[in-house]
Amino acid sequence: METLHFDLVVVGGGPAGLAAACHAQVLARRQGRTLAIALLEKGAQLGSHSVSGALLDACIVQRLLAAAGGEVPRPAEPPPLQSAVTEEQLYVLRSGRAFALPVGERWQHGQCHLLSLGALCRWLGRWAEMLDIEVLTGFAAVAPLWEGEQMVGVQSGEQGRNRVGGYKPGYQPAVALRAGLTIVAEGCRGQVSGQIAQRRGGLLAQPGRRRSPQRYALGFKELWETTAGQEGQVIHTLGWPLAGVHGGGFLYHPRPQRTALGMVIDLDYCDPDFDPFAALQVWKTAPLIRPHLRGARLLGYGARALTVGGWQSLPPLSLPGALLVGDSAGLLNTATLQGIHNAIASGMLAAETAWQAIAQHHFSADFLQRYDVAVQESDWGRDLYRVRNVRPAFRRGLGSGLLNAAWEYATVGRSPWSWHWQQRDRQTLRARLPVVRAAAPLAPTDEGVILDRQRALACSGLHYEEDQPVHLHLLDPELPLGTEGRRFGNPELRYCPAGVYALQQRSDGKMLLHIHASHCLHCKCCDIKDPLDNIRWSAPQGGSGPNYTDL
Repeated sequence: METLHFDLVVVGGGPAGLAAACHAQVLARRQGRTLAIALLEKGAQLGSHSVSGALLDACIVQRLLAAAGGEVPRPAEPPPLQSAVTEEQLYVLRSGRAFALPVGERWQHGQCHLLSLGALCRWLGRWAEMLDIEVLTGFAAVAPLWEGEQMVGVQSGEQGRNRVGGYKPGYQPAVALRAGLTIVAEGCRGQVSGQIAQRRGGLLAQPGRRRSPQRYALGFKELWETTAGQEGQVIHTLGWPLAGVHGGGFLYHPRPQRTALGMVIDLDYCDPDFDPFAALQVWKTAPLIRPHLRGARLLGYGARALTVGGWQSLPPLSLPGALLVGDSAGLLNTATLQGIHNAIASGMLAAETAWQAIAQHHFSADFLQRYDVAVQESDWGRDLYRVRNVRPAFRRGLGSGLLNAAWEYATVGRSPWSWHWQQRDRQTLRARLPVVRAAAPLAPTDEGVILDRQRALACSGLHYEEDQPVHLHLLDPELPLGTEGRRFGNPELRYCPAGVYALQQRSDGKMLLHIHASHCLHCKCCDIKDPLDNIRWSAPQGGSGPNYTDL
């Protein structure tokens, strides 16, 4: 295997990874050095796999740029921020009615801008190239490299194998990218961070602190061309059509004739017949939402999982030779919706630790723990602690959750208790009821904005070479159709936002669970929610998957 050597390897071309790479190089340049930095992104281009609402406080980008001072090159063009937030509303929906709720000042987004996360990543990528960072798009990191307990880099995936594992013309073998320090920024449920977790026994609890299992949510986003809406308007909703499921909808007007909408739905729901994609389609028929889609034309669709366990589920953020940032570390603030902000901020803190480690050639666990301390002592890190009890309270219902949120806001998170998760998301599904109620049909007048999965996927830019190894694996192909699989009614048919899984009849009359791997959006929901723990997601050939352009 060919080996390439760098000072720093960054896994993932999202906001956390790009901020970390750029900031580390800026710090080095200001000291008269240039680091050899490689950044791996499995998407065909930067932003291909990036999807978010998205709201961002521009101050964090200005802080990132300000660190360069006048000594280090900076992008000539400004960051691709869209409309500033001009109006923010929060509603509870109840079958045809909407009830407005106040939003506490500390949880408002008055200083934020709407933006496309993909555009932000591409802008940061141009800066990275100005800083002589080697940006390797279309390369998936598939495994960490170890020397004893020290992580010393990552291995990239092979390119050019066929479906049965044989070599095709143009085959490219895996490459080892070695570095004194690796920053893992591959997002939620990544392949490298997952293997780190397994090696460390599930990412052991912070010393002296109880740790809960990690929790996840599934986020959807649709981008529409519309004739309605007020630029800069932000609407969030709770309640209908979600019953017994925590989550909510969002509708943003980022710029003229554009409406971004979607839902974020927690994956700890209990009903095996619940269909998150269908819930989003029903939500769009609400009288509060439907008028914003007059004359609408679908431009983009995407979905991904989010790490939402919060403070109680935070893993150690450092290990010998590596640091975890952004959604790989679970740093999303679910109360204030600060995901991109915290990703960039964590990338900057990781870069500062990385530069110190490289300059002093110290990559031990004790030295790198200063990054954990820096996160905990930062303003946004303290905010993670203050809102730790907001999301867990919604397990008791919407009313209890809202009352508790008001309490936690009023006390600034000073409750003398912390509520913990007891189960993983895959463990919360109950057995399927003998009789399944049919879903209510959607009104014919809504056919213009109600999507099926096939129509939605047509706007996600999916691209796969069909003749490549399948990246979704059933550990036991018979298990989904056995007694245990029937007990839950094959929920993968419903929770997958891309319709990857389907039941098909074999020539011998038996049923099988067929995998349409070329439909996969890389959301990793199946790896998270499968109650049988029988599905494994792995990175496909680099450059495969969705190609989001403006999400």
